[in-house]
Amino acid sequence: MHIAEGIITGKAAVLYTAVGLTSVGYGTRKMKQFVASHPDKRPLLAMGGALIFFISLLPIPAFTGTCSHPCGTPLIAIFFGPGICIALTGASLLLQAAFFAHGGFGSWGANVLALGVVGGVVGWGIFSLLRKTGLPLWAAGFAAGLLGDLMVYLCSGLVLAGALVHAPTPQYSFTGYLAVILAAYCPTQLPIAFGEMVITGLALQYIYRQRPEVLADLGLLKQVPLECAKTVCLTLLLIVPAAFLLLLPANASLAAGQPIGASSQKTAPKEHVSQPKSSFTGMDEAVNTQMAEKAGYHSKPFLDLESMGDVWNGLLLLAGAICGFILGRWWHLISRRGNFEEKQTNGC
Repeated sequence: MHIAEGIITGKAAVLYTAVGLTSVGYGTRKMKQFVASHPDKRPLLAMGGALIFFISLLPIPAFTGTCSHPCGTPLIAIFFGPGICIALTGASLLLQAAFFAHGGFGSWGANVLALGVVGGVVGWGIFSLLRKTGLPLWAAGFAAGLLGDLMVYLCSGLVLAGALVHAPTPQYSFTGYLAVILAAYCPTQLPIAFGEMVITGLALQYIYRQRPEVLADLGLLKQVPLECAKTVCLTLLLIVPAAFLLLLPANASLAAGQPIGASSQKTAPKEHVSQPKSSFTGMDEAVNTQMAEKAGYHSKPFLDLESMGDVWNGLLLLAGAICGFILGRWWHLISRRGNFEEKQTNGC
């Protein structure tokens, strides 16, 4: 999720920017170390950056009348580690904020925190943990893609709720904002999270079948115990979605306009975020921006190229062409079938 320009201001913007710069600086050092030890893997880094940029910019329509995007960071973190994932995410978000009105410079650090740090660290951590228990690549990838994706949305909701509660005219308390935001996110984001779960697992399995030596060079095919703790994977796959779904009944009452609680003095319960039904409007606009405007924040992109018609379409085409060139130019690195002895002996 992208938090737009103008929603995070003042000290919070400075703090998040410092966190983002520190994280990206760490990731840049990790990237330099990776290039020094794997000079032949530079094209893979370019592909990783293109994937994050393209996937987090790609709108996917949902039955709710809105559209949103997957993250891509759990998969890239699995390949290169969370540090490099954070650096690639920071660069992608800068380009998106400058030219595509996705996110903003003031909210750049917060978006790096949610998409890069939380998405990358959770995805990489879940994958590494489950591989140590003996789960195959595809199963560990399923869990990492799902939980990493959901944690990005949860972190974005926490950041957004924390910003809106300090707005000029807040409507809810922090918990009230968080509940309404999650209620709005769940119907659209849960299906996309499950889609990213499948894509992450299948991508790892496909590369293992086609070019297992690539995964071996990246350290993803290390020997693991033969015992396969599938119950761990199933538990993780069910806990977080269940937690989101359990919030829906209480959240629906908040979104419908019922009071948050007697202790809250910052409620305006009769107004809520309405999602458009006639067109597929992005969740960033349908939820984040609308709630910010009701709270007194007026978000405005650094460059409003979307209102310029052909200029906006030209930029989208150019971005797609660049990503397509990068992926097409080096796709053979992960698609050309090769011989690999470990493929016959490893129990993936």
